[in-house]
Amino acid sequence: MGVWLNKLLPQKIKHRFFFSFVLFVLIPLLLLQLYYYRSTERLIVEKIQEQSGEQLSLMKSEFNEMTNMALLQWIALERSRDLVNALRESDGDVDARSETIREAIDRSRSRAMPLSRYLHYSVADLAGVQASSAEAEGGQPEPGWGAKALEKLQETGAPYKWIPGVPNYLPAGLTWSGKLLTLIATIRDGDALIGVIRISFDYETWLKEAAKNFPVLQTYYILDETGQALAQTEPTSRIRPAVVKKLTSAAPKPAYWVEESNTMLYGSTWLLPERWQIVCAFPLRIYFGDLKLLERRFLLTFLVLTGIFILLTLFISASVTRPLKLLKNKMEGMVRAEMKTFLPEQAYRGELSALARAFNRMVSDMHLMVDRLKREERQRESVRFQMLISQVNPHFLLNTLNTLKWHAIDKDDQTAADICKRLSKLLESSLTDEADLIHLQDEIDLVEAYVRIQKFRYDDRFAVQYEYDEQLRYALVPKLSLQPLVDNCITHGFPRMEKQGIIRVRVFRAGDKLVMEVQDNGQGVEEAEKKKQRRIRKGIGLTNVRERLQLLFKREAELELIALEEGALVRVAFPLLLADPYQAEGGDVHVETDHRRRRADGAPDDPE
Repeated sequence: MGVWLNKLLPQKIKHRFFFSFVLFVLIPLLLLQLYYYRSTERLIVEKIQEQSGEQLSLMKSEFNEMTNMALLQWIALERSRDLVNALRESDGDVDARSETIREAIDRSRSRAMPLSRYLHYSVADLAGVQASSAEAEGGQPEPGWGAKALEKLQETGAPYKWIPGVPNYLPAGLTWSGKLLTLIATIRDGDALIGVIRISFDYETWLKEAAKNFPVLQTYYILDETGQALAQTEPTSRIRPAVVKKLTSAAPKPAYWVEESNTMLYGSTWLLPERWQIVCAFPLRIYFGDLKLLERRFLLTFLVLTGIFILLTLFISASVTRPLKLLKNKMEGMVRAEMKTFLPEQAYRGELSALARAFNRMVSDMHLMVDRLKREERQRESVRFQMLISQVNPHFLLNTLNTLKWHAIDKDDQTAADICKRLSKLLESSLTDEADLIHLQDEIDLVEAYVRIQKFRYDDRFAVQYEYDEQLRYALVPKLSLQPLVDNCITHGFPRMEKQGIIRVRVFRAGDKLVMEVQDNGQGVEEAEKKKQRRIRKGIGLTNVRERLQLLFKREAELELIALEEGALVRVAFPLLLADPYQAEGGDVHVETDHRRRRADGAPDDPE
């Protein structure tokens, strides 16, 4: 994942500048503005929806109040004695009876003002005598409507019935509505049926006038149970069937729906019992038009500012990357110019000036370092030459010792041959093995070879005892580290001793350190120091071991010379390192051990 991410990220600094600007400035700013506009649109829709809901509730309340008023007017007229008496009279002047009925209607209607101005009354007796509130406006009685109304009521068996979609029978000067919502009901005197009443609700005129009184102007529709528009405030507007279906699916609860294009907000509430609904349609473009214009202006401004910022970003990145590119070219040319390239510090300012100064200091330091390395290389070559020369004489000495060894063997002088063999082993180890660390077992073999020679010299007046754990046989120790310590015991501890000398070599583990101790029962440190001061040639054994320990282990190694009541003790401690020798495949013989065994058995050494 990280590898793919690194591949996708730009590598050049100027590209990273541009990528960072787009990712952390432009995109968040654009998303923030889009969120702001969407939140604003949502708040506007919620506010308009809240106001539309309040207006729809008022419309529904007024509509229900009008229908309830019609029912109350029917009950009031049925209880009017003047109207009842006029309807019961079967004889008399018809015009006088019609006038009496009309006066009763007018009195009842005046008490219900102003809502009754949308209600139109017609009353007829069983004989066909009728009167209407529309006659005052020049309307003519509609013959035969009473008999038809009684027939519909008798079919249902109910005292009243609402009939929607009745064609407008009112005069043109009174209303221009196409259809009316009509209540037909019987008029009884006790149990006797004496007439029929018709109260028509001009809901279209009421809808248009009621919509004018609301602060939020919008289009209102009255839909029947099939979704057909019965009335609307804007004659030219049409409500689409998909909208009707969407609103009808929420019946009988109020519904609100916003078109996907955010152009219209629709709200609906239901009118019972006829399953009509009042629908309001608010054109959101009235508000969103300015908002969209503002959004377009913002996008235009955003694009212009984006272009300006891109140019500034490229300019700033170029001002930074151009000196870096120059520095890169200078560094590439530094090799070709043998590191003699310098940057003009006065041509830069700020951090780039500091970078130029640092580059020039680096070049100067590299010149000094190269000169020092050249001097050291010449010194190493001189030392190497001297070392090669110094190896010539010991090589001749080793060949001479081998010649003496074979000569002593031919003469059957085993003692001389053994001394030559042991001395050859010591010389060969110091000359041929370039390793600084060897196994403890190999170091002890060297000590034994040296001790064998010294025993011949001192006529076996001392003995060497070894104490170490077999698990430490392959611990790594500095080469020729025990031999100088044993030599120090023999040389400074046992001169003119009358008793048998004992040297104890102990090697053990102490935590993460390997400790080597060499103890003798000789004359002691103080007496040895006195004799050493009288010697012209100073000893180098302990000093050589201490310096080599410091070179190998730094401060993690130590060497101590401890004075005892009888003799002295030298203790060396350094980090424990274990290294098993290489074991040949298919056998148990160690290569180094096998090589050592062949040399110990007197096998001839390989030629130079």
